[in-house]
Amino acid sequence: MIDIAMLGFGHNGWGHLKVLQMHPQLRGRARVAGIFDPSQDIQDKLRAKGIKVLASADEAINADGIQAIMICSPPQFHANQAVQALESGKHVFSEVPMALKTGEIERIIAAEDASRKKYQFGENYIFYAEVLFASHLVMSGKIGTPVYAEAEYLHDVTYRWLQEGHGDAKTPRRDSWYSLFDPLAYAHTIGPAQVALGGLEHPAPFIEVSSYATDLGGENKDPICKPSHAFHVGLFKTASGAIAKCASAYVIAREPVRMGIQIVGELGTYEAPRYGKKGRLFVANDHVITPTHHRAGKATTIGRWQLQKVKSPGLQKDLTAMARVVDDWLSGAFAATEPIVRGAIDGLAHEDPPALLARLAA
Repeated sequence: MIDIAMLGFGHNGWGHLKVLQMHPQLRGRARVAGIFDPSQDIQDKLRAKGIKVLASADEAINADGIQAIMICSPPQFHANQAVQALESGKHVFSEVPMALKTGEIERIIAAEDASRKKYQFGENYIFYAEVLFASHLVMSGKIGTPVYAEAEYLHDVTYRWLQEGHGDAKTPRRDSWYSLFDPLAYAHTIGPAQVALGGLEHPAPFIEVSSYATDLGGENKDPICKPSHAFHVGLFKTASGAIAKCASAYVIAREPVRMGIQIVGELGTYEAPRYGKKGRLFVANDHVITPTHHRAGKATTIGRWQLQKVKSPGLQKDLTAMARVVDDWLSGAFAATEPIVRGAIDGLAHEDPPALLARLAA
């Protein structure tokens, strides 16, 4: 049994605790031996649940018997806590974002290399069914060499700055750590785009980037998220020449919230289902052009109901990706094995999601 100490216990901390305690493929592999959170209210709730409360982050990181640290604290603490934990000989799982500055990211990488421990960045969106489907298409060669990808995470988080979490433009503003960085630096677009272009096993690294940000989504061009921008788009290039467009937002008039993913290859295109519309997979018949001047091939509708059935047993669907990213960390850090979380679709259990998605795309 692996003993983990958790730093911070907000929404994501609670989610990770449930995954470790309840998921049939994770239960019994690790336990949360203690949690540090500076909030007295949270401390009282943890004690009421019989969970050990640690006095400080230093106590958690340096405690005897603790083998790993899960960082669920506000982003401004992520880098220093990760480096300190790695230097103390602990494996580290960190919530997004990894850090606030490039230099901090370099410090984490150097600390991981020196410690020979495992650092896991908790980008769970790479395990969403839509992204796994795109990953399979690339790894299998079904759509040929990837040329272009799009990833969107258009999320209106205005509530983060409103007192009580709701109201209008006249509602008093409160501080939020989202103001510490622009939307694209947060999460849920760059990682999925890299997986879509390179596959889950070998995400495509970006070598060039240009980004653009705007405040047009805010009230009178004065967004509540300032000094962060309201909307952010990045154009990325890989070593192979493939291009990705990633878009993210803090303040945008769009509901429901949903990540979007698209992958274009030399021989096909996949557009994920979103916003109530079905997705589409087109696989070309080589380079044959029809009499109507279109590329010959086969188009398949991919409905959201198909992808939603790719799930881990025993938990709600929205925890599937979270369970998978935690399993990926535990497997790499302590077992040196492939991830073991299994999925189910159409009542057929115990197949890995990529295998299931391969059958969908066949």
